[in-house]
Amino acid sequence: MDAARKVMLLDDNIMDVMEAEDYLREGGYDVVTLSSPNGALSKIEYERPEILLLDLHMPRLNTQDLIDTLRASEEYEDMVIVLFSDEEAEQLQEFCIEHDINGYFCKSMDVSQIAAFLDNFYEY
Repeated sequence: MDAARKVMLLDDNIMDVMEAEDYLREGGYDVVTLSSPNGALSKIEYERPEILLLDLHMPRLNTQDLIDTLRASEEYEDMVIVLFSDEEAEQLQEFCIEHDINGYFCKSMDVSQIAAFLDNFYEY
């Protein structure tokens, strides 16, 4: 198998992060977590994740600015951005369409399926 695929999980809820991180690692992902918005962009630049799992409502993080910055950069044009949120699916879907987001995973869904869900963003 190739090197593990890298996913960055940006979420302030430590319990959600730990649970998702376990399932992602089991699914073969190299997981980097960030539970504070401080230096989010520099951490993304340093780690170069293929997928960014992003809590839409992380305190003190302007997720819209972060998404706009990433989408405006050629360096990150291939980065998959997936919202990881406890909002309703309809609201998340609308946000994804409006902001060029690849997908969403509701925290109310079965988190044990998160790695399999992210696998859908890879072409074999």
